[in-house]
Amino acid sequence: MAISDKLQSILDSKAAIKAAIEAKGVSDVGDVLAEYPSKINSIQNGASDYELEAKMLVLPVSTTTITTKENKTAAIATNDHIKIIDENLKQYTVKEWNDRTVTNGFDNSLSAKPIGFSLECNDVRVNVRWPYVGKIWNCLGTSSADNSMQHSIFEYDQRTSAGRGEDYVPSQDGNLGTNTIGSYNAADWEITDNGDSLTLYCGNTKQSWTMSKNCGNANFMVAFNYKDRNDAMIAQNEWMRHRFAICSGIQTTESDGTLKSVDILNANGTQAEAGEDMYFYIDGQNTTLKAKYNLNNRHAVSSAYLTDEIAEYIYSKQVENGINMNDTGVNSEDKPILVRGAKGAEAIAVNGYWYIITPYVSRPNGTQTNFDYNIIDSPAIYYCESVGDGVYLCGDNELLPIWTNKNIINGLINYLRTYEGRTEEIPSYNSGVAWSCVRTGGSNAWFVSFGNGFCYSGYASGWYRLWPASAF
Repeated sequence: MAISDKLQSILDSKAAIKAAIEAKGVSDVGDVLAEYPSKINSIQNGASDYELEAKMLVLPVSTTTITTKENKTAAIATNDHIKIIDENLKQYTVKEWNDRTVTNGFDNSLSAKPIGFSLECNDVRVNVRWPYVGKIWNCLGTSSADNSMQHSIFEYDQRTSAGRGEDYVPSQDGNLGTNTIGSYNAADWEITDNGDSLTLYCGNTKQSWTMSKNCGNANFMVAFNYKDRNDAMIAQNEWMRHRFAICSGIQTTESDGTLKSVDILNANGTQAEAGEDMYFYIDGQNTTLKAKYNLNNRHAVSSAYLTDEIAEYIYSKQVENGINMNDTGVNSEDKPILVRGAKGAEAIAVNGYWYIITPYVSRPNGTQTNFDYNIIDSPAIYYCESVGDGVYLCGDNELLPIWTNKNIINGLINYLRTYEGRTEEIPSYNSGVAWSCVRTGGSNAWFVSFGNGFCYSGYASGWYRLWPASAF
């Protein structure tokens, strides 16, 4: 290689090194090659400091200058470890987001909607969605709560070991296994220990679910497998729902386990109005079964199941208050109720017949409270699952940094609400109580107060705020 070519190669390499250093955020790199090692060291030190900061529970508050719609400037409390995330899960510092908004002329329709913020501190790396906002009705349709939801409606035994048993016995239902309308298929259930997981089997619908082990009740200081805990509660809820399915009396040639939607209509096959009876319909055929919850909640201990009188009370109130059973669930538009999904029921094929699986609602207001300990419904968990793939209810170790860094998060939220006018889609920071996914016992779960930062244990039937999350 000619000397001139070697010199040019050196100059090209120098230029490339300089560009790489500048790309790391170092200014005034200059043209003196001998000074480049010190410039590189400044990058390494900066990166190390940044990573160490991510381990802090209380992040230092910085100030970012943003440009307003009126082409003025304003100071926003920020820290780059807390960024805005959009619906594509892309992360932006407040400055990056503001620069794009200015370029778009403050037209919010030109950018993906902000759905929350990323949080990186206290060894936590999580995307946090805005908390649940909306009205939720109780199962009777008589009272509601705003911007909050129950963790679980009643006592809950989150199993972490193998077991087997029966939920009901033939003496309590003469039609057991006959495939007549309202009968049940099988009484057995089983939990198999697979070493690192558990398989939950339902003898009634012949379905199985798998859940991770070590997802039971635990001290909040040692529970970190939050996604596993959410998944375990969903698996157990579904296991219980299927265990209490009832036969519609309608035959099918579909293979076992096939699911089908169910319509809930009046006797004339149209949407029921307030005061009209509601029935389960499959493929346009009236099963003649009234659309009641818990139609097959049977247990060997008579004091531990929903009685016919209580089931009738729930149903009569729903008819009286005009609940649209085709539009129940945490995402429904018409009196959303704390149950799974968007429909009041679904059908599953078992042994050549369609069986009806209904949601489970417990302890209605105005009736006795000493019942229904054998069924599960975790509305907070189901809601978070419905937000998106991989989304779960925040754990306590994720909620606490939201409180300790509330000034920064408030700055981010206030920027979006005040300077971009997103008051309809982004709720303001709330100092109330937020549920954690970690349970402390059969009827309790941990929560964090955003008013004082304390972590408490409370009855899971309480109405608190929900912060959905996902890993990043």
